[in-house]
Amino acid sequence: MTCREVADLIEPIAAGELEPTPDVRAHFESCPSCALMLANARRLEAALAAHQPPPVPDRFVAAVLQRVRRQRWRTERNVDLLFNAAIVAALLIVAAGVVALMDVGGVVSASSGTWRAMSVVSTQMARQMAPAINTYVAAAGLLITMLLMWWWAERIPHH
Repeated sequence: MTCREVADLIEPIAAGELEPTPDVRAHFESCPSCALMLANARRLEAALAAHQPPPVPDRFVAAVLQRVRRQRWRTERNVDLLFNAAIVAALLIVAAGVVALMDVGGVVSASSGTWRAMSVVSTQMARQMAPAINTYVAAAGLLITMLLMWWWAERIPHH
């Protein structure tokens, strides 16, 4: 065994949570540095065990639990607000896509300055493709919004 492998085992062995294997014992017997670290950890455990922790104030647990609940409530409220805002934004994107699909002429006329610069062939192609492009843009916007909401919701710890 190496010192690096044994280093992670020193604290659990000193606390009595882990029984050293024969390989680990052999390493402690042959490595003065690791043996010293184990001895120091055991002294620290003994010192901690010799002192009783101070008594907990009567209202301490209740106050901590109240603060945890309040913080959780605030977090959930913020999540709800953001989720609702994202849903509204997604609905607006879908509504804009539906309106654009219903009013292809309006979409084309709104961008008439750009369309005039193109040739007649490209104008006809753009008019034929406008409903499909709006659908794809609206669907992509909705998909991206939903994926971002899902990603964000997964990052929140669930209790």
